[in-house]
Amino acid sequence: MKAKNWKSTWDLLAIVSLSILLILIIYLFPESIFRKVIGLPFIMFFPGYSLISFLFPEKRDLDVIERIALSFGLSIAITPLIGLALNYTPFGIMLTPILFSLASFNIVFSLLAIQRRFKARDPFIPKIELKKAIGWEEMSKLDKILTVILAIAIVTSIVTLIYITVTPKQGEKFTEFYIL
Repeated sequence: MKAKNWKSTWDLLAIVSLSILLILIIYLFPESIFRKVIGLPFIMFFPGYSLISFLFPEKRDLDVIERIALSFGLSIAITPLIGLALNYTPFGIMLTPILFSLASFNIVFSLLAIQRRFKARDPFIPKIELKKAIGWEEMSKLDKILTVILAIAIVTSIVTLIYITVTPKQGEKFTEFYIL
């Protein structure tokens, strides 16, 4: 089955759209919380996912879990390499060059992955099917309630972790000024 419509590339189009949206948010609303919410996957997931999608466009190449794990791992490797390359340019390591170089990387590799996905015999098209994944129909009423509570707890802990990571802590108010 060949991917012939744009619905089969919704994930890569979302990366392109979110990369452009992040640029707009940073310049129009620099202190917005959306900058942090979109910026974290922009650095930690999108570069690796777009590269993995470009390198392995077919479904049989990698499992979903392998794709996700490799996406995080490659993103952690790609982002510092882009920063290292920027260090040797006249632009240096500042917000604008990092933003545009990472966005360019994400957009270029996403568009190349879309092209390869269109040419693939059996392309990888991510689908989100929570009912099948967790066996919702076979669960009892108590299991459904506990699953919803667990999902809420996981989402709450992830949001709390992001908030704690992003919000700077108030440090000591003392100075090192003293008389010897």
